[in-house]
Amino acid sequence: MLAKLPNKNWTYDNMGPFIIPKKGLQIDLNYDNYLLYNQTINKFENANLKYVDGKVYVDGKIASAYTFQKHYYFMMGDNRKATADSRAWSFLPEQNIIGKVQCVLFSNFKDKFRLSRLFKSIN
Repeated sequence: MLAKLPNKNWTYDNMGPFIIPKKGLQIDLNYDNYLLYNQTINKFENANLKYVDGKVYVDGKIASAYTFQKHYYFMMGDNRKATADSRAWSFLPEQNIIGKVQCVLFSNFKDKFRLSRLFKSIN
């Protein structure tokens, strides 16, 4: 869970900064990066990432860096305050995306509905 990293003061409303992984991106395997990227690497990269006694292991071998094999996206649900999205389950690989947003169905900013954005196209 990105928002629940114990060494960060992040909330679901205020997270980051962090880098969304893309194919070829190499990261240092320190504790912070382990916490941030382990779900993504373990679930989608076909690798086994573990943190034991201050060391990071990739597929059972001590590693100091990791290079991502896929492109990822940060996905946010349609109900920001009450949804399960990338803040809960991490980044989503590009090949898992099955649709594209076409227009705005609801827009609320500072607790005010913005009628001017209703049904506007997303470019």
